Amino acid sequence: MTDWQLVFLGVMAVALVAMAAAQVLIGVTVLRATRQMTDLAGQMRNDMRPLIEKATRLTDEASRVTSMAVVQMERVDKLTLLLATRVDETMGAVQSAVIGPVRQGAAVLAGVKAVVGAIREWQNRPSRPHEDEDPLFVG
Repeated sequence: MTDWQLVFLGVMAVALVAMAAAQVLIGVTVLRATRQMTDLAGQMRNDMRPLIEKATRLTDEASRVTSMAVVQMERVDKLTLLLATRVDETMGAVQSAVIGPVRQGAAVLAGVKAVVGAIREWQNRPSRPHEDEDPLFVG
């Protein structure tokens, strides 16, 4: 072997050792980063757990309140329908109780008016016929 071959063999050995060291260094760095990410994920999970539990409680409470509101709205709807029915029945009863007598009263007033009109006409009639009228004249 020549000196140049020995030099190149030494350079190759140094390069191989440098590459191996770089790979070990990269592996250690990746392993350290993986551990840090795992620890960070665990810490985030621990930090997020109370928030998730709170959100779950809030959604459960919102669901309960919504169902109670639906029940109350159904009650209001039933009461409104019952009130409308009762008001309609009451108006019908008032109408039949008031309009019948009002119609009868109006008929009595119309009769009284007719009687008063007839009496006035009877009072205003001439007591004797006019002299210039001939009772036998047709024309």
